[in-house]
Amino acid sequence: MVNVLGRSRSGFIDMIASPSRCFMVMAILTLDICMTLGCSPTTPVSRMTFEDQHRFVRLEVTARANQLNHSHPATVSELTLAKILGSFTVNPRPASSLENNFAYMAVPRLPESSPAFSPAVIAFLSKHLSQALQGATPLEEALFFIEDPQPQDTALLTSGGCYIQEGRLHFQLANYRHPTIGKMEIMQARANPLKVLSHPGYDLIPGPTGTVQPLPVWENLITALPQHVIIDYGHTPQEPTTQKPLEDSLGVPDQSAHKTLAEQLRELEQAKHDRLITEEEYQSLRTKLLDTY
Repeated sequence: MVNVLGRSRSGFIDMIASPSRCFMVMAILTLDICMTLGCSPTTPVSRMTFEDQHRFVRLEVTARANQLNHSHPATVSELTLAKILGSFTVNPRPASSLENNFAYMAVPRLPESSPAFSPAVIAFLSKHLSQALQGATPLEEALFFIEDPQPQDTALLTSGGCYIQEGRLHFQLANYRHPTIGKMEIMQARANPLKVLSHPGYDLIPGPTGTVQPLPVWENLITALPQHVIIDYGHTPQEPTTQKPLEDSLGVPDQSAHKTLAEQLRELEQAKHDRLITEEEYQSLRTKLLDTY
C-alpha cells in the first residue's frame, strides 16, 4: 500500500513538473470552474419570425442589449420600409482605398453605383422586418439572412439587421451579395447575420432622409463592422391615400432604371428560381408588370 501511494505521489510530481502537462492540468481546472460558475459561452437568445430554406428574419437579443433599450415594439409599415429600402444605393469604393489596405485585397468590387436591393428582396425584407419590429421587445433586434444560390454549390449572401431607437430606423448591412467559399461561411452568417465575412468594397448610401453612422476607424481596421445607416422614417415621403398596394408599386417598372419588359420579367423569374419570392407572389407581380405595358 505504501509503495502504491509512493508511486502515485511520484507520478503526480512528475506530471506537474512537466510544463506541458502542468498547462493541461490548469486548462482542465479552468474549464471545470467556468462550467461550474456558468461562465461558458452562451447561445444568443433568438426567435424566428420567418424562415425557409434560403432566408430568414428573426428577433435576437444582441450585445447592444446591455447598452440601450430599443423603442420596441415599433410600428413601421411595410410600405414605409419598402420606400426606405428602395432609396438605398451601394457605391463601389475608390480603387486606391482598396489597394492601399491589405484587408480589401481579395474583395470583389462592384462595377458601378446601383440600387442596393432588387424589388423581390425589398418585398421580402419590408414585409417580414415590419412584422418582426411589431413583435420585438426593447432588448431585441430584427436580423435577416438571404442566401442566393449560385452554380457549383456556391452562393451570394446578404445579411444584417435593424432596430428602432427614438423614432429612427437603424439599419445595418453586414454582408452584401458576398460570394461564399464553401459551406462554413453560410453557417457563420446564419449563426450571426451581423458578422462581416470580409471587408466590403462598397459603401451603403441611404436616401435623403438618412445619414451614415461613422464607424470607429481602428476597430474597423481590426475587425470589419456592419455598415450602419440611420433613417428618420417619420419624414419618409408618404403617398396619397389612393396609392396602389405595395405589390403594385413593386410591380410597376421604374422608368428611371430604363429596364425593358423582358429584363424585368427575367429578374422576377430569377427571384422565383432563387426562392426569394413564392410562386403566388411571382404570378401576382408578373401579372401586374404585364398590365403596365
